[in-house]
Amino acid sequence: MNVIDVIILLCCVPAIFRGLTKGFIAQAAALIALILGAWMSFHFSSIVVDWIKPVINVSPTVLQAIAFTLILIVVFLVLTLLGRLVEGIIRIVMLGWLNKLLGVVFALLKVLLVIGLVILLFDSVTSALEIDCSKIIGKSLFYSPIKSFADGFFPYMKELIFNK
Repeated sequence: MNVIDVIILLCCVPAIFRGLTKGFIAQAAALIALILGAWMSFHFSSIVVDWIKPVINVSPTVLQAIAFTLILIVVFLVLTLLGRLVEGIIRIVMLGWLNKLLGVVFALLKVLLVIGLVILLFDSVTSALEIDCSKIIGKSLFYSPIKSFADGFFPYMKELIFNK
């Protein structure tokens, strides 16, 4: 275990507490928002770029990043509000304990997806700048499995990063 693994584990600790406090519904809504938001951002960012291009005068790469981020934020906010509505219904039915237990699982899954996206971005930057990090990465227990996990959820991220 090296520094990368310690950082990953430190990121998971708050997720466990958030899962216990927020519960399954809030964590599931956030996870779905992350996945759906990334998917929608990838597929619809070019449309948003056309809308914001007359308003913001920056390079096409920055416009693409702004559009991607805007879509991600809007999807996240909408699904978070829906999650709160469903969570209120769950409280009425008194399944709070199950909500909390499953919340831990989904919180960890969400954090691992975010870490996976950071790893994909890190790999693309180090590859583009021709920086060799294989010694540090090779010693990590979690880096490769989390990268594979993120690749499975976001197979189009490589295309987005390398083609734009």
